[in-house]
Amino acid sequence: MDPRLSDKIRVVSLITMVLLTLVHAYTYPANTFHGRVLSWDGLNFSIQYFVSQGLARFRVPMFFILSGYFFHRSVLRPGDGFLTQFRKRLRTIAVPYLLWSITGFLLYLLMQWPSSMRSLFPNNPVWGLSALQVFDKILLDPIPYQLWFLRDLMVLFALSPVFMVLIRRIGAWTLLPAAITWWFEIDLVVLANESLPFYLAGAWLFMRGPGRTPSITTGQRRTLVAGWLALLMAKTAVVLLNAADIEVVRVMHKLSTVLGLAAVWVWYDLVVGDDDVKGSFLFKLSAYSFFLYAAHEPLITVLKKSLFLLSGDTPLAALMIYVVAPLVTMVICFSTAAWLSRRMPVLYGLFTGGRGLPRTRTRPATAAFFQR
Repeated sequence: MDPRLSDKIRVVSLITMVLLTLVHAYTYPANTFHGRVLSWDGLNFSIQYFVSQGLARFRVPMFFILSGYFFHRSVLRPGDGFLTQFRKRLRTIAVPYLLWSITGFLLYLLMQWPSSMRSLFPNNPVWGLSALQVFDKILLDPIPYQLWFLRDLMVLFALSPVFMVLIRRIGAWTLLPAAITWWFEIDLVVLANESLPFYLAGAWLFMRGPGRTPSITTGQRRTLVAGWLALLMAKTAVVLLNAADIEVVRVMHKLSTVLGLAAVWVWYDLVVGDDDVKGSFLFKLSAYSFFLYAAHEPLITVLKKSLFLLSGDTPLAALMIYVVAPLVTMVICFSTAAWLSRRMPVLYGLFTGGRGLPRTRTRPATAAFFQR
């Protein structure tokens, strides 16, 4: 892969993981605002909705597009094949999924040990579950709910030979049924509606997409980013003022998600240009992107609940918690990841599929084992 493209993917992935923590810091149960617009509550809602339900919404489609593209690129390159790549994903995706899911379950089991604490976790009671329910909670419905992405990825990897046949025979038409399920938000058994269409889009881009990146000027990049931000601001204003039917908001949301994919991709070029990012702080942190993804929940939920208990449930407190909880979560996750990768590389490698392991003269074999 082109080194600059690899660096771009690493930094964009880190940014999406940071935005993911902000999505899970969101304190509003619904997207519709019913308070006074010119108030702390209105300001609180506007900021949280614009970021968590706007800026960050491109992240899942981006993950699936990149996953679909690079999995099929690996499968179809000379000397490789589906079974080789699928076995690799068992090590780098399935094993971390199970380890983090079991860890989340055990953590909730510990936190709910005192019966007086169980009312704080109404959505995930773990005491009193049957063996079958425990199995379901660990394998299909993990307590760290962000893991659904890894669960769906393994299903999509298993189905990839079928996707390759369809893309070869009918090309872009393969995307249409999947796109319809996303537009109308129809989940497919164990697959979320965001999974299949964007994974297929990534596979199609590699197999049948344009041979080279379309040329785009700096002015066009700026226009694309500005248009995306303007649409997000308009959507936020519409929801804040209750100025349109929910279906109109849904259409704006879908359009802003697709536009965001392109806007974020070209935004990177506007900010970075031809600079080398390898020495930057963001690039160093990007080694721990996966750990942040996997570890931030249920940590951020515990922090939010604790901070609300201390500060009370007011609009100003909610806004402060929206900022503080993800910042504290990221500091804890990045610090823990850096420490574990240096001090306990084998354990860290198991939990991350080998991502972010340091390549030192004393531990080259450890890193190579997880990354091969």
